[in-house]
Amino acid sequence: MPHCQNCGFKWSWSDMIKVALKGNMPCPNCQKDQYVKSGRNLFGAFLVVMPFVLLYSYLTSNFSFSWPLAITGFIFYMTLGTVMGPFFYRLSNTSRKR
Repeated sequence: MPHCQNCGFKWSWSDMIKVALKGNMPCPNCQKDQYVKSGRNLFGAFLVVMPFVLLYSYLTSNFSFSWPLAITGFIFYMTLGTVMGPFFYRLSNTSRKR
């Protein structure tokens, strides 16, 4: 789990979900605002979507694979990505939106 860049406090999984949804949140320990680093957003999206696209392409070309099964698989895959995401986030003291 990520640590506060100001005081080194280790954030919990639920706090990281909240900060990812809101964009920023004060550290529970030192109350200084922390932001999710945005440098990996495009790369992270690529890593999440590409394996599913490649797997779907393989399954449709070699087997009879239906759309309802593909949608169910995609929902499962995205849920797994949301649950595992906070383990890969990084925090920053500054907002990149300036």
